[in-house]
Amino acid sequence: MAKCADNVEIAHKIVWSDEATFKLNGTINRHNCTYWCPSNLHVTIERHVNLPGVTVWCGISALGIIGPFFFNETVNGESYLNLLQEFVGPQITEMFGEDSDIYFQQDGAPPHYHRDVRAYLDAVFPDTWIG
Repeated sequence: MAKCADNVEIAHKIVWSDEATFKLNGTINRHNCTYWCPSNLHVTIERHVNLPGVTVWCGISALGIIGPFFFNETVNGESYLNLLQEFVGPQITEMFGEDSDIYFQQDGAPPHYHRDVRAYLDAVFPDTWIG
């Protein structure tokens, strides 16, 4: 919030990112869903494991969408780093030019905190990556 007060243009310099897994049988990944229901406080959601599916990454900013990027494998530190180096980095450069004040946001998923991923983000977005 302090950064927003200091720089009203900051919202135009943030790339928000996340990935989601879509199962081929139509099952919805509800890990980010919250249910509020006064009639049944004990909702049970069945979990299906090891179903075939696809994981998709996408980034969004005030200037446009980056992606989508489809993972052909389980997302781990190595595959996420490859995404950042080969796909995201060049598209951010194309979108923002050589502007070094870009903020890259990601959540706390384990692949995002792999040591090589953090080292890459520290080099490319020094003090401006969020996650």
